[in-house]
This record gives sequence, C-alpha cells and structure tokens, in this order.
Amino acid sequence: MLRVPARFVSLTCRTIPIGVVTALLAVALMAFLMPSAAAAPVAPHFGPNVQIDVPPAYRASFSFPVPPPSIAAGTDGAVYLAFGGWSGSSTGDDIYVTKSLNDGRSWSTPVRVNDDSGPVSQVQPSLSLDPANNIYVAWTDMRGGTNDIYFSKSANGGLSFSANVRVNDVVTNSQSEPHMAVDPVNPHLVHVVWTDIRSAVTGPDIYYANSTDGGLSFNPSIRVNDDVASAEQGQPAIAVAPNRDVYVVWRDPRSPAKGPDIYFSKSADLGWTWAPNSYVYNDPGNVVQQDPTIAVDAAGRIYVAWTDSRNTNTGPDIYEAWSANTGFTFSASVQVNDDGGNAPQMNPSLAANAGKVQLAWADYRTGGSTNWDIYTASSADGVTWSRNMKVNDDTFSSYQVAPRIAVDAAGDVFAAFTDTRTTGWDVYAATLDVVAPTPNAGVAVTVDQGANVAFDGGGSSDNFGIAGYAWDFGDGFSAAGASANHSYATPGVLTATLTVWDYSGNVAQGTVIVTVRDTQAPVPNGGGDRTVDEGQSLFFDASASTDNVGVTSYRWDFGDNSSVSTAAASHVYARPGAYTASLTVMDAAGNSATSTFSVSVRAVSPKASDLLGMILVLEAIIALLAAALAFVGWLLFGMRKRDQRPPAPPSTRPMSPPREPMPPLPQAPPPREADPLDMTFPPTPPNGP
Repeated sequence: MLRVPARFVSLTCRTIPIGVVTALLAVALMAFLMPSAAAAPVAPHFGPNVQIDVPPAYRASFSFPVPPPSIAAGTDGAVYLAFGGWSGSSTGDDIYVTKSLNDGRSWSTPVRVNDDSGPVSQVQPSLSLDPANNIYVAWTDMRGGTNDIYFSKSANGGLSFSANVRVNDVVTNSQSEPHMAVDPVNPHLVHVVWTDIRSAVTGPDIYYANSTDGGLSFNPSIRVNDDVASAEQGQPAIAVAPNRDVYVVWRDPRSPAKGPDIYFSKSADLGWTWAPNSYVYNDPGNVVQQDPTIAVDAAGRIYVAWTDSRNTNTGPDIYEAWSANTGFTFSASVQVNDDGGNAPQMNPSLAANAGKVQLAWADYRTGGSTNWDIYTASSADGVTWSRNMKVNDDTFSSYQVAPRIAVDAAGDVFAAFTDTRTTGWDVYAATLDVVAPTPNAGVAVTVDQGANVAFDGGGSSDNFGIAGYAWDFGDGFSAAGASANHSYATPGVLTATLTVWDYSGNVAQGTVIVTVRDTQAPVPNGGGDRTVDEGQSLFFDASASTDNVGVTSYRWDFGDNSSVSTAAASHVYARPGAYTASLTVMDAAGNSATSTFSVSVRAVSPKASDLLGMILVLEAIIALLAAALAFVGWLLFGMRKRDQRPPAPPSTRPMSPPREPMPPLPQAPPPREADPLDMTFPPTPPNGP
C-alpha cells in the first residue's frame, strides 16, 4: 500500500475544502430523492465500456485520492493505457500497460512495467508517447521505503519495458503525483514533474527533472514554485508546446486570503530554468481552485482546466481558461459543466488534438440514480463548449471517478477511468468515434426476375469498426447483417440501400443499383373462338391481354394470309371455311406469348354479296336503257319538228324550165316513212333458180 508521510497526509486532508465536503454530504442525503436521468444517448456517443484490469492485474489499485489511469493515442492507430493494478500478495500493486489496436473495443493482456520483486506498491502512473510511439511511463514507487518517482520505457510497442530508473535525486522524503511529457522534436528529452516534500521549511513543492538520454538517467531536480513560505503545493500537470516550451500548472495556496489557486510557470530553455509563477485565474475572494490539468494544441494555444468552488449554490464546477501568448496572460475563465444544479464536479482531464480540445471530469449530477459518472465536452477554441456527454454506460449506483482523456489525429476521443460497477475498483475505457463509417454496398448487378441476388457489405469500413449492417432491398423487404440474399418478384430498376453504423452511433448509407430483367411472358386474350357468316365484318380486341409490366405490341394473324399489328382490328373473311387465327402479344423485355382460336365462316346462299352485285347490275342496265330511250325520243322529236315546217311562198321559188312529160308509171302505193319502232323484218330475197 502507498505510504505517505504523516505531514503530507495532514496537508492533503487540509486541502479538501469544507464546502466541498458539505456539498458531497448534502448530495448524498438527497440521493434517494433524485429521479433517474438515464436516457438514450444521442449519436455520436461513447461506445461500450471495456474493463481493462484483467489478470495478471486482478483489480485496480486503490488509495485516497483515487489514483487515475493514464491514456494516450498514438500516431500508429493504437491506444495506450497505463494503470495501477493489484497483482496478488506477492507483489502488491504494480504498474501495467495495455494497448488497443481496434480503437478501444478490446485490449491486450496487461504487461507489468515495474521490475521490483517485493510486495510494495506502485501507483499513480503517467504515460506519454514520442513521435515514433515509443512508450514512456513514470509512477510513484515505494520500493525504497519512501515514495519515489520511477521511470521506464518500451521501444517495442509495450511488449517489454526497460530497467526502472529513479527520477528524483533525493530519497529521504516523499515524492508523488508524477506527470510526464516528451519533447515533440527530440524523443530523448523527457520531462517529469511531481509533488515533493523534501523541504521541511517550504512544505510540499513542485519539482521537475528531465532526461536527455531517453530516460536512462535524469538530471538534478529543480524546484518550480518560487514562493518562500510553507504553502502546500500539489497536483502538478505538465505539457510541451510545439515550439518545445514546457508548461506546468499546479494547485497553490500561497495566498491564504484567496485560498488555493491555480498557478502557472513555463520554461523556454527545455526545462533548465523556469519563469516567475503567475495566476491562471485571479479570483477576487477565498475560493478554492484545484485539480488543474493542461493541454497545448498544434497552434501553441494553452488550455488549463480545474475544479472551482466559486459558485456556492452549485457546488464545485469545472472551469477552463486559455492563453494564446505562451502563458503571459490567460483569458477569462468559463464554466464547462452544463448541469445547472448543485451537484459537485471534480477530477478534470484535458487533451488537445485534431483542431479541438476535449475535457472530461467526474460528475455527480445524477447521483440519486447512478452516483458519480464521467462526463465530457469539447471546444474548438476554449471559449464555447459543447453540450456535456456521459461517458460511462452503466445504469447502477456505482462510482466512476478519476478520468483521463486522449484525442487522436482524427478527433476521436478515448477515456479511461476508475469504476466500481462490479465487485471493487476497476479500470474501464470507452471510445467516442466521431468519424462516420464508409459504406460499400457493392457494384451494380443485373439479374433475372426471381433469381437470387447476393448482397455483400463486407467492403464497408470504419476507423473503429462497424457495429451493425441493415439492408433495404427497395421492394419493401429488408435484412440485417453484412451479407444477405434476396430475390425480386417484380422486374424493374431498383435501388438497394445499405445502412452501416459504428459503436458510437455514427450512421452512413450506401446504395447499389439492381436491374431485374422481366422473364414473365404476357398473357394474350383475343376473345376465343367465334363463328361468322362469310362476308360479314368481324371485330377483334386484344385489350384484355395482361402482362406484369404491360403489353407493348400486338399482332393478329387471321389465318387467311392477312394480319394486322394493332390491339383492335376488323376483318372480313371472303370465303367460308374453318380458319385458325392467332394473337401474339409482346412486352418491353421482348417476352412474347401466342394464343390461337378458330373462326368458322359460314357460307350464305345466295350470298348477300351476289345479291348486292345483281342489284347493282340491274340498276346499271336500267340506267342505260333510260339513257337510250331518252336519246331516241330526242331524235324523233327533232324529225317531227322538221316535217311540220310550212312550204315556201311562190314568189320566192325560182323559175324552173318546163319539164317534158314523162310516161305514165305503174300505179303503186306511195312509199311509207320508216318507223323506227317497226320490228318487222324485210322480206327475204327470192331464191335463185
């Protein structure tokens, strides 16, 4: 178990403000009166929580205050986590490191970091990564009889760790609360800061040491706080800027009238010297600020968050401030927790990457139902913050405290915390995936109607893995799973939709075009057999023909060497007899079908057509006779009119010479004028001799 000198225990207890204790007791008394606030999470949300402490680490280390785990996101896509875990009575609490290669869904078997063999405690790990993802770990270690700060490194992804090295250069007093960072340019430059009670005059102070050989050895320790009184400093946190400046913040009660405040110092020469200390937030009264955390983004902007008791009606809250001028001044502080009630918050942890800063903390806002929970919020600038989001997924009245947070290059968030949801203190981790999956529904396909179609969404991807698949085939049917089979009863061009989602609820959809060929022939309906008289017009109608998608063409074959290509037609059979007629229909896909039927054409005597012809001929003859009679009448009329003219007067007649007398002729009847209607034949000539 971690042994802390009596003086440090007393000063630690004194730093817990009475107001905080009172608030905690009040909230505990109200626990049974507070309703459950459990609700369905809104996407994106943290995925399933995963227990980290598994054998050979049988549970998490426990002391007061509860030691947090430490977590970092590598540039190699892995997530690394260090924690204190109980290994059994033979070794006690040890430091373990595990990693996840699938973004927190599962973790490797923990590897022991400390190399001592006795039953002593190692707790309070701090883990950092260099640009090559080598692992650096510092922790509090009791192997020497007092608390010291030890260090180890892994250059093989956490499979094994180097010989442990002590960081502090004085071993007669207690050192604890280590926090570590690695230079972004030179991985051999390692920075460590801790709380140190080596001085009986100045009390617990903030000390720093660095290593310039990758942790093989550490340079002499340097005091960072510059006060000369016996103020009890503690809770240090460290960060390194892109320009290699080193920043440290800590809790500092050097001004009794103001209460504990958050102080800041920086080194612009790689840790060799430190600037005068300054406030992060200069509160006007005796208000407690503690639990500081610090992060620096890629632009060099500094973010500091802490637990703040300025609001007496709301309990300790989480506040944050930022600096854009390497810490010379800090912005006005803003409250990050949005519960608005009197529940306390504590244990903030900051991380900055991918253009955002993420803050997590322990929160008692639903203490009546779930006790302490882990909440988080994000900001792009430290000025405005997102709505608070719950991290742990349990619904029991258990404790989740001491969170640590990390952000990868894509903006995904990883949280680790201590948790009592099972039988004791354990370490859990959860992941907030902010990147939507990339669906892949496959390539377009053409199939016959009724044929099986194999759908495969296995080509879909997600940075943290896909949690589920759902298919909508576009015809009212659906299925679940990465792959599915389906047949289409109706032809056409359909769009099948694949929906995929990840463990944080991010959803994306992809589609694939399915062309279903029509293989079903139409059903012709030409009206069936029929009987008709020869020469009679017969009507044919194919509009009652059907097809699953519609008939596009028709063809009638009347069986007498004549045909038409219309849906409806009239036809006259010229001759009697038995005819086999047919109707052929076709759809847009080229499917066709033919139906046959018989047509009986009856003979008619006389034929109606013959009678009509005879009538027409008679009418023509009558017309011709009428015309002839009219012509003859006209001729007769003309002749009679000529015979009725009067003789000319004598005076007008020319004088003719006297004629000689003619001999008398035989007497014969006078000749008659021919009668045109006389049908008497002339006498036949006399027969010859």
